[in-house]
Amino acid sequence: MEVRMRMSRRGLLAAAPAMGAWQAKAQEAWPSRPVRIVVPFAPGGAIDLAGRVMADALSKAFNQGFVVENRGGAGGIPAMQNVTRAAADGYTLAVASGGPLTVSPTLFRNAGFDPLAEIEPVIIFANTPIVLVARKDLPAGNLAELAALSRGTAGGLSMAGASPGGSVPQLAAEFLQERLGVRWVSVPYRGSPPALADLTAGRVDVMVDAVPAPAPLVRSGSIKAFAVTTARRAHQLPDVPTMQELGYPDFDIGSWMGLAVRRGTPQDIVAALHRALAAALETPEVRQRLENAGALPEGGPPERMTRLIEADIPRWARIIEATGLNRERL
Repeated sequence: MEVRMRMSRRGLLAAAPAMGAWQAKAQEAWPSRPVRIVVPFAPGGAIDLAGRVMADALSKAFNQGFVVENRGGAGGIPAMQNVTRAAADGYTLAVASGGPLTVSPTLFRNAGFDPLAEIEPVIIFANTPIVLVARKDLPAGNLAELAALSRGTAGGLSMAGASPGGSVPQLAAEFLQERLGVRWVSVPYRGSPPALADLTAGRVDVMVDAVPAPAPLVRSGSIKAFAVTTARRAHQLPDVPTMQELGYPDFDIGSWMGLAVRRGTPQDIVAALHRALAAALETPEVRQRLENAGALPEGGPPERMTRLIEADIPRWARIIEATGLNRERL
């Protein structure tokens, strides 16, 4: 018995350093090393910019590196899978947006990703309004006249489609036509610049796009705008009314973006991230950076994003089915 006790004491003494190291690691303050922020799109767009603004704000708040990692392609699904397959320890974050979280799970048949089950929202950080614009000589001065003209034009008006592949602006255009009771003939383009060039030249009639691209042309009078789709007016187009102002009270669609983590991440980390970004949204510097990019600063509790995801998934699924958009395989 005495021999066994001596051996047990020796074992405990030998294990003590390892146990101490384990306890120290378990108790170390987060974040003790750089944190990845995964952006589901290539560098340069509005969602990438939001990710970089959030990364800067979090780096300042926690005195630690928050590193943006762009993982574009396949509707953002691979980026979201990268986050949900990482450890739920707060060291891999996601720039969450409407496309990957509410469109792609329906659009891609084998997405293998459930945003409500696998993603935990932190905050909606910004929202880019979408605007309905037309060639400047289109004989319609407001939304009601545009709807009447659309119904009375044989063959329908032509619509520049600058955001193919199931993007939020593309689906917003379909939803807008449904609400107006019209049908436009879609003309596909490879992005906004060529579509806006043809709209300016009068070769197509209308277009639905995120505000930043067409805003300068609206302000110069090269094209005209009828309505923005968000509940608030766009900073870049303050004279353009919202759909709600024009009699569509439940119309509130934008290209929103925010921060999310893998579900199961400790709640104290989620709360710390939310506090830091909510505080950042109150600073003139952050608000100005977002507004300069055409985005509306947002905020609010994490549940706001949950409610958006819950509302948008069935809405976009219905539009995808009704319009016959191809459900793609990854």
